[in-house]
Amino acid sequence: MKFRKASETEIKSKDLLKEVSRCKPEEFEDLLRQIETKIEQSERKEGDLLMAKTMITSRMASVRNKNV
Repeated sequence: MKFRKASETEIKSKDLLKEVSRCKPEEFEDLLRQIETKIEQSERKEGDLLMAKTMITSRMASVRNKNV
């Protein structure tokens, strides 16, 4: 059985998911811009990038709800 080798973008996407989970609230907007740029540049849909975007936007919303 042959396994497919992970591409560079998949490895970077996994690192990005870790970064999202460790991100501080003041870094949310910058990280979201980075994620959106990577999504636009990617040739195919990267599930990890979309998950990272979902995670960061939900964290942004929860922080805003606490401040209201």
